[in-house]
Amino acid sequence: MNIKRILNNLEEIIGAILFIMMFAILVAQIVFRQIFDSPLVWSEELAILLFTYVGMLGVSIGVKYRQHVFIDFLYNKFSGKGLKIANTFIQSVVFISLIAMIQIGYKLFLRKKIFQLIALKISAGWMYVALPLIATLMLIRFFQVLREDYKEGKFIISPKHVETESDEKVVSKEC
Repeated sequence: MNIKRILNNLEEIIGAILFIMMFAILVAQIVFRQIFDSPLVWSEELAILLFTYVGMLGVSIGVKYRQHVFIDFLYNKFSGKGLKIANTFIQSVVFISLIAMIQIGYKLFLRKKIFQLIALKISAGWMYVALPLIATLMLIRFFQVLREDYKEGKFIISPKHVETESDEKVVSKEC
């Protein structure tokens, strides 16, 4: 596997590994509790920690594949320039939200890193750093998608040489 392919599928690779680890830990917890009558004290905290990262990576995958919140029934009612305005507005809201997630997540991390996860005996910061860390990955994926959308002329401001389907419909209606 080459480096570019690994980087393009980073969320899927890490998410799958963490999900398998989380599943194995939970199965081990069940086995130890039911068969050996000796529960693993640390397993629940570690599963929650892993679940946090898996969930956040899932959101990053959603951004990468344009599966983030998009009000389709409203968005699909637009055409031509209205579609470009709606897309520009929606992408602006997503961008602002990602910046806010990074800032709020970092502040939350700074406040929570002094506490300890009791069973794991590690800083609670490991749980809270997921938000700014993976929100930064989401921002990178957002810019990749934004670049593609810009090249395809899906924004109010777009390259002059790009003529989209919606523009063709407007031109054909005018003729």
